[in-house]
Amino acid sequence: MSRTKVSTLVAVFALTAALPGTLYAGGEPTAPPANAAGSEGGDDAGQIAFNTHCRTCHSVKPEDNRLGPTLHGIHGAKAGQVKGFGNYSGQLNEQITWDDATLDKFLANPASIAANTTMKPFGGIADAGQRKLIIDYLKAQK
Repeated sequence: MSRTKVSTLVAVFALTAALPGTLYAGGEPTAPPANAAGSEGGDDAGQIAFNTHCRTCHSVKPEDNRLGPTLHGIHGAKAGQVKGFGNYSGQLNEQITWDDATLDKFLANPASIAANTTMKPFGGIADAGQRKLIIDYLKAQK
């Protein structure tokens, strides 16, 4: 193999290794993160953030409940209303509305809103920018 081909292969492997989140828990490929080369964080940045952090357990399709409830139409909705999913012992109820601030707090630390959440393996998203991308994406899922 020529030196040029080897150099190209090494560069491809290095770039692939440097892209965090290119696979989600199911092992299926996702699009590159919003900050990857060639991406300006356009319209699909929210979907990429959602896929990276949420898609393993949630869908945005109506009535497509998975391990977690569908998040279709969640922005502006009252909490604890998806049929078939508990309300975390009364913690998630109609007195909580999934607005920007509540979603941001929940995405940062789910236990801050629902101490008994079954999302305990998910520790939250520290990056405020990623949380905002997800919230903006969820707003569009009506």
